[in-house]
Order: sequence, then structure tokens, then C-alpha cells
Amino acid sequence: MVVIAYDIRDNKRLKKIAKYLESHGIRAQRSVFEIDISPRKAKKIFQGLKNIIGEGDKCFLFEIKDKEDIQANTDIERIL
Repeated sequence: MVVIAYDIRDNKRLKKIAKYLESHGIRAQRSVFEIDISPRKAKKIFQGLKNIIGEGDKCFLFEIKDKEDIQANTDIERIL
């Protein structure tokens, strides 16, 4: 499972990202999505996000390896 969290400055891009992620997972909070997929597929989704975000936007992908012991993986990726 992966968790994707974001902070987007432009409302148009914000809506585009939310729609993109809604097609892949479930919304946990306003700017946080849970997606139950493999790390390989998660990277493809993250690449799609890179095509949408703009300058000043932030997007984080956290891989959750064990649902019983949820902790952020040390391999956290960030799009600038």
C-alpha cells in the first residue's frame, strides 16, 4: 500500500491531481490518498503526478510495508 499526500498551489492543478488519484485509490483526507498497489505501479502513478504538478507544489509518496505497523518508509520521494 502507498499513501500519497500533496499540497498544490493552483486550484486547477489541485482538481486535476485529485481526479487523477481518485481513479487509483481512496481519499483518506482532503489531500491524502491510500492506494493498495505494488511499489512498481505506485512509481507509475507518481510519474503521472510529475506531469501535473507545478512550481511550488509538493507531493509525497509513502510506501506502507506492514499495515499493522504503519510507519513512513525511509525511501520517501518528493517532487519539487
